[in-house]
Parts: sequence; C-alpha cells; structure tokens
Amino acid sequence: MRTFSLALISALLILSAPAQAFAGEGSFSRPGVYVGISGVYQKNVFENRLEDLLQDALSSVPVPVPVSATLSIEDSGGLGAVIGYRLASFFAAELQYEWVDEYSVSASVTGFDPGEIFGLTGHTLTANTKFILPIWRIQPYALLGVGFSSWKADRGPLAPVLEGLDPDVDIDSGKQFGLAGRAGVGVDLYITRNLLLNAQGQVVLTTLKKPDLADIDGYNYLGFTAGLQYRF
Repeated sequence: MRTFSLALISALLILSAPAQAFAGEGSFSRPGVYVGISGVYQKNVFENRLEDLLQDALSSVPVPVPVSATLSIEDSGGLGAVIGYRLASFFAAELQYEWVDEYSVSASVTGFDPGEIFGLTGHTLTANTKFILPIWRIQPYALLGVGFSSWKADRGPLAPVLEGLDPDVDIDSGKQFGLAGRAGVGVDLYITRNLLLNAQGQVVLTTLKKPDLADIDGYNYLGFTAGLQYRF
C-alpha cells in the first residue's frame, strides 16, 4: 500500500507539472505595477528640411556674393524612465520620461568660419497607452502617448551671423514648453517573473517654436530605447 501511495503521488506530481508551467507563463501577463530605466539614442528627422529652408532663405539675401549654408546636426543620446500599471494581459497605462542630451546644430556658411548655430537639450513626458501581445516570455507591443516637452536652447557663435543675413532667422536662448506626442513599437523579454529586458523604437513629435530658422518649427526625432524593467 505504501508503494502504491508513493507511485500515485509521483504520478500526480508529473501530471501537474505542465499545469504549473502554464501558471508560471500566465504570471508574465498578470496585472500590476512596473517601473523601468533605459538608455536612449535619438536621431533627428529635421536636418534636411532645415537645411533646405535655410538655403532658400539665404539665396534671397541681397549681397554681391551668393551665400550658401550646409547644416550638420549631431545625433544625441539620453536617459529614460517609465512607471506603469498593467490592467490586463493585453493593455497597460504608463508615464514615460526622457531626457535628451544636447543636439548641436552647426553650419558652414559662405564667407564665415564654420560654427554652432544653437544647441538643444530637452525633456519629454508622455502618458502612454500600451497594447500588448502576451506571448509567453516574449511580448511585443505598440503604444501611443501624449504629453509635454521642455526644451532649452543655447545660442552659438554663428547665430548672430545668420540673423544679420536674414531677418526671418530668429535664434533666442532660453527655455520653452510645448505639447508632444509619442508613437512606438517594442518588445518585453522576461528574464524572470519580475525582471525583464525592454527594447523600443519610437517617433516623438514636438511643438517647439524657437529657435526659428526660416520658419521651421517642431523639432521631431526618432528614438531607440533599451533597458530593464521590474514588475511588482
């Protein structure tokens, strides 16, 4: 009888193993709070448009020698953080913050030494809706968000040169606030029940008004984030 009981218990444990594994997998999609940090790479998407508009403006300047300009904008990096709540296996709501290190906007203008026009440093905070495909440990998602951006502009040595050549150019140092939008896709990869790796590609739209180069505003960028998140 004892041998039979041990055999029965062993059989029940073996049969219950798949159910336990399934329950463990389901825990990856459970409701709850999560927090995360990430590194951010930013690539601007306004360099060519900005250069074309600036060139068109300078081509109309009444000077004996035609003036042309070639822009160069360095991509930037930064840091990000997120706090959210997963309401269901397929949906979460979150706040996402990013700090963007300085974008340096430089130019080479005919008759002048190359130099920086201005630099931009930004902070963006959006409230996101996150739509998740809960596939075991690997969970792709898409998100949409709206919020605010805060940007600080610093005039460079070439700013007064361009302002003197074209009255439409207005470059002011200082801070400003504006609306922002975010759209992205990404994937969560669970290492454990609580710890996961996150990677996300996104586009961020801003309503930045200054500095104003040849009537362009809205300094938008593409971003890639990668980091760690913890689920409580």
